[in-house]
Amino acid sequence: MTETPKMKKQTSLSLWTLVMLIFVPTFGFNNITTNGVALGPAAVPSWLLVGIFYFLPLTAIIAELASANQHKGGGIYSWIAFSLGHRWAFFGTWSYFIANLFYLQFVFARLPVMASWALFGENRFGDENVMLLPYFSIVLCLALTWVATRGVGQFSKLSSLGGKFTFLATGLFIVFAFMGYFRGTPSATEWTRETVIPDFSSSYFATFSWLLFAVAGAEVAGTYIHKVEHPTRNFPRGVLIATMLVGFAYIAGSLAVSLVASPEALNNAGLKDANYMVYLMLAESWGISGKVVVQLYSAILLVTSIAAYVVWIESPIRAMFAEVPPNTFPKFLTVRDEEDSFFNALWTQAGVVVVLIAIPLIGLTSIDAFFRLLTDLSALSLVIPYIILAVAFLVFRLNHPPGPFTMMRSNKLAATVALMTVLISVAGFFGAGIDYYVDAETSAEAAQAILMTYGGPILLIALGYGLTHFRRSA
Repeated sequence: MTETPKMKKQTSLSLWTLVMLIFVPTFGFNNITTNGVALGPAAVPSWLLVGIFYFLPLTAIIAELASANQHKGGGIYSWIAFSLGHRWAFFGTWSYFIANLFYLQFVFARLPVMASWALFGENRFGDENVMLLPYFSIVLCLALTWVATRGVGQFSKLSSLGGKFTFLATGLFIVFAFMGYFRGTPSATEWTRETVIPDFSSSYFATFSWLLFAVAGAEVAGTYIHKVEHPTRNFPRGVLIATMLVGFAYIAGSLAVSLVASPEALNNAGLKDANYMVYLMLAESWGISGKVVVQLYSAILLVTSIAAYVVWIESPIRAMFAEVPPNTFPKFLTVRDEEDSFFNALWTQAGVVVVLIAIPLIGLTSIDAFFRLLTDLSALSLVIPYIILAVAFLVFRLNHPPGPFTMMRSNKLAATVALMTVLISVAGFFGAGIDYYVDAETSAEAAQAILMTYGGPILLIALGYGLTHFRRSA
């Protein structure tokens, strides 16, 4: 296990802080507008199906496994290792860690755009200024990594503040969209049986598969369970409350967005700017300055996104290094400082991300293409931990006594939920790339699409296993 120096007294996380620590990195209003373009009114029942048949069962699995391992700080690593052993825990957590590592190189470019909307009421990073984004991204990567090293007691306060404002902004959007409709403003979207019921085409299944990953995030707080006040009671409760809030926000938010803007209007606004434009359109329908409302929303989104990205910087690191056996990684990466922070691992991760961001700036197009290939290969790696986690839960329920918190009293029900989660995860894994295969014009393009989409996670797991095997045999 990792060596831990004498820690400073840590601030306990309250129930509401825990809820916001989960809500902030999980919920994204842009997911509503993106899927509003892809699915139209059919997004509403789709979010409902995802919430009932995937998000809630997965959350119940996380809550029970976390309850049974409440004194461990490795999150998903600890939960999987408890049932399936360290090898499967490593496979699951390495996939989780790698997917987030390549995700981070892109997310920092979003913050300057949010700041532009907040300051000017528009996106000023057009074609002529887009090359400035990597420079801002590098600065932000370093700055937010520093925030992450300050400990969860510090950045959880930012999550709590941002979460409250985000929930308020989303709630006001939903309320005013419905009020406008009931006062006589016609719906911007045509609601018919044909538009609401999904067409169940390959394109729909591909989009639906990505919806599964949009609700992922309840596991991020697992690495902080030992810091939660009354963890036996508050952690499962916090996970479930956050799940309900996220599910409600996606379902009601999708319905509200459909009332304000048609799929065509969202598409014309562009995927990067549609979530800002719907606030502008709603405000102007009420005779309020759309620019001011968008600036306020963007400022809230900026604070919340900073908090979310800090969590995504810190939590996967803690999951990867907190509970691994000695000699799995160099000791340099597994030591913790007095803030209980993996200081060295965080800055090592920041160095890797900075390199990934900087490659295009120095003109190494072939290397840039290589890293973009790695990013494509890692995209679906995020689903692997959920498959392994569901199997770990099934083994746990069949071979161990229930933990302090048990949501599913019957082992038969627990087994059904676990198997359903595995099957949906597997279906989502293959469904997410189905469009690439269907749209391919030649068999060579189809084979390349299959290799890029589905071969990546296997390659990355093999790479991780090879690295640890080399380390242990050295």
